[in-house]
Amino acid sequence: MLPGAFGALPADVQAQVTASGRVGRWGRGELLFHPEDPAEALFVLLRGSVRLYRLGTGAREVTLDVHGAGSLLCAAALLPGEQCGMYAEAMDDAEALLLGRDVLTRLTQGQPGVAVALTEQITRQTRGVQERLSGLVFLEVSQRLALALLNLAEREGPWPDGGSLALRDRVSHQDLAHVVGSTRETITKLLGDFRSRGLLDLGYRRIILTDRAGLERATREPLR
Repeated sequence: MLPGAFGALPADVQAQVTASGRVGRWGRGELLFHPEDPAEALFVLLRGSVRLYRLGTGAREVTLDVHGAGSLLCAAALLPGEQCGMYAEAMDDAEALLLGRDVLTRLTQGQPGVAVALTEQITRQTRGVQERLSGLVFLEVSQRLALALLNLAEREGPWPDGGSLALRDRVSHQDLAHVVGSTRETITKLLGDFRSRGLLDLGYRRIILTDRAGLERATREPLR
């Protein structure tokens, strides 16, 4: 079963899509592609999280977005003669299905549902970028952190009634800093503040969310 918008396709079409590409795998910290790489294949992220970034002044890394399973990476492959235009770094063990431009053309012509799935997924990601930019402008870091934690919680499945929820994926303070557009030092301080307010508990490379309602309030009101 393919993730994201492709998951709504009939099983036989999903099988055709999977058979038409090749699967790539990367470990935490490895690069899926560089800015100058020719955009020859669309990456359908099957597993893991990937950070897209560029290098700013003084080689400072500027995170553009963070994507999870179902996302499309190097969408420039849909156009001829393009480059990937950014770095893509695996934030944990990642796996992606690579579909070349010629393959995509055949699939979309033979299976219109594939074209619809591509459009839906690109629309979702565009909306996600817009929401991220809005958050950077209008929300305090503590609000963005609370939102990021709740988004990570959604990947874990249903939240136990009145209970806590442990994030299974290893999420470092630096990972969270990338997600919310802040620094590791600021995130470390805010996690300590969240812990003191009973919103979460911290273990070795582990975060346990303990107060869903409190985190939801923290998305609406900055910490004071």
